[in-house]
Amino acid sequence: MPGEFNFCQRCGEGLEERQIEGMLRPQCPACHFVVFLDPKVAAVAIVVDGDGLVMVKRGVEPQYGKWAFPSGYVDRGEVVEAAAVREVKEETGLDVGLDRLVGVYSLEGSPVVLVVYSAHITGGEVEVGHDALAVQTFSLNDLPPMPFPHDEQILKDWLACSGGN
Repeated sequence: MPGEFNFCQRCGEGLEERQIEGMLRPQCPACHFVVFLDPKVAAVAIVVDGDGLVMVKRGVEPQYGKWAFPSGYVDRGEVVEAAAVREVKEETGLDVGLDRLVGVYSLEGSPVVLVVYSAHITGGEVEVGHDALAVQTFSLNDLPPMPFPHDEQILKDWLACSGGN
């Protein structure tokens, strides 16, 4: 946390770390403003294409060069479902409709909260986005190694709630 927020956004005074509500938080000694560090929400789509899943080869860190579900951060004020649809379009060129919420995933100590949806293709053409290296559909029996901590659980939950469809 040190260096992340150094000055009060209200009065400009230097912030100090103080124990507030059971956690160390940046607080302004002058105006007493407390900086609450909000989580970062990411929308994830499991895109079904026939008997397979559409994956993107990541062109950004973390996990550069690894195959993953289309995903990205939700913009402030954006509806999470709209972010999932937007991220699929940006990364794959495909238009999708969302079928159902698969789940919400988080890890202690991580600022990222994943909101995962099952989706189906409604149009568009495969086009690799600016933050992807490739787009490919993998059969369920031949998925590449999954790069993120929640991926295996996400797949299990998706299979349980959709029967793989």
